Amino acid sequence: MKKIFLLAGIAALFACNESSTQQEKKEEIKEDIKEAGQDIKSAASSTGDYLSEQKKQAEEAIQERIREIDKTTEELKKEGDEKSVAARKKLETLKTQMNKKLEDVKNSSADKWDSTRAAADQLMKKSDKEWTDFKQDFKDLFKKDE
Repeated sequence: MKKIFLLAGIAALFACNESSTQQEKKEEIKEDIKEAGQDIKSAASSTGDYLSEQKKQAEEAIQERIREIDKTTEELKKEGDEKSVAARKKLETLKTQMNKKLEDVKNSSADKWDSTRAAADQLMKKSDKEWTDFKQDFKDLFKKDE
């Protein structure tokens, strides 16, 4: 009889231990899930901050180019000759492209950012070349800048 009580007591002890162990596991899992959720929120926040910074840099670069175009256009308006008019038309075309890309950058979503940024980078490279070519083509208008 003592053996039966001993076995029943051991079985009850194991049953209690199993419950507390299971409860500890559940609590541990809940904690892990909570930490994972916080990590995801933190990563999302970091990604959002990174995306915002990337968009801001792209916007500033495009806006700077637009300011250069505006400044040069104003200077060319003072000239009034045919070459100045032709130069202003080229600049207006470039400015239109830059403004469109600026709007694309401002309105781009996170999932489309990579393609938008690539297109903005490509336009900036193109505009760099066009700007250099423009100054070369109309260098007599820019002698005072050099």
